[in-house]
Amino acid sequence: MKKIYWAYCDNEFQVRAEEPVPIFQNYFKGKDVVENGLHYIRCPAFKDLFKNTFGLKSLFDYDLHFGDAVTSSMFDQNFYDKMVTVRNKKSNLVSLQFKYILIAEDDSLEMEILPSMMENNSFNATSILIPGVMDVGKYLRVQECAFHCREGKMAIKEDDIYAYIKFNTNENIKFQRFLWTDEIQNTINNPVSGVKDYRRRTFKPLAWYYKKQQALKTKQRAMKLIKQNLL
Repeated sequence: MKKIYWAYCDNEFQVRAEEPVPIFQNYFKGKDVVENGLHYIRCPAFKDLFKNTFGLKSLFDYDLHFGDAVTSSMFDQNFYDKMVTVRNKKSNLVSLQFKYILIAEDDSLEMEILPSMMENNSFNATSILIPGVMDVGKYLRVQECAFHCREGKMAIKEDDIYAYIKFNTNENIKFQRFLWTDEIQNTINNPVSGVKDYRRRTFKPLAWYYKKQQALKTKQRAMKLIKQNLL
């Protein structure tokens, strides 16, 4: 059994967040295998692909419109400033600040961030998620939802599963939620921003980022605080 500590890293919105959803349980729940032609769920190639794969849900309904500026028809400017980061207007590359963090209890556990390919939802119809991979036993970093808009509008609905997270282990996963606090935020986020901001824009491998955090014992210090704030 692999334990994953998780939180939503926003003191205001963490009350809305839900534990990552097992994909098998979510996608096939209540569906008749024969009637719906779902025999492939018994195929070991399919089951192995989605083993220990979970979905991250959107907390809100939201939209973005891409023109001379990137705008939204929903909520106010404060919400936009908090939630939206325009990375490149030419390619419609944007991040939504859905701030989940997942931390492995083990010293090493690889996690992939993947498009939610089995989901038929508004986000997938309008956007292309940027995938990635990192070792969540070695590197503590808040996740975000980075994507290219397919055309002129991005739309997402509350509870849309916008991304899959896959843990590369044969052992089962157990999630443990913790309360996100200002002290935990400073312990985790400061080393990340300190490494990323104002450095020369040359490629650095993930191992370089792992080493920088390990030098400050970021995980050890964070875990002490996390275990004081388990929910």
